[in-house]
Amino acid sequence: MTEAPLRIDNEHDGVATGCDATIIVFLAPKAFPPGQPLTLALWPGHERALSLAARSIGSKRLPDQRFEVRARLVNLSRDARLRLLDAFSPA
Repeated sequence: MTEAPLRIDNEHDGVATGCDATIIVFLAPKAFPPGQPLTLALWPGHERALSLAARSIGSKRLPDQRFEVRARLVNLSRDARLRLLDAFSPA
């Protein structure tokens, strides 16, 4: 499984675990209700960090007390979409 560090709303650290052309899935320390706008920074602190805007679809609590969050990507540029698909495509 491909994982990438993620910063959520500039206050929570998470891990992106999957992405396709419209949906990103990540693990977070808290739940986000459906429809909540999110600002995500993929690979924060890296020179090629990617800023993403998303809206939460929903959250599911995992046995380790983290949440698996699904979010719909909004206003995604073609370059950003290609970088995400490349990063999360099977090797």
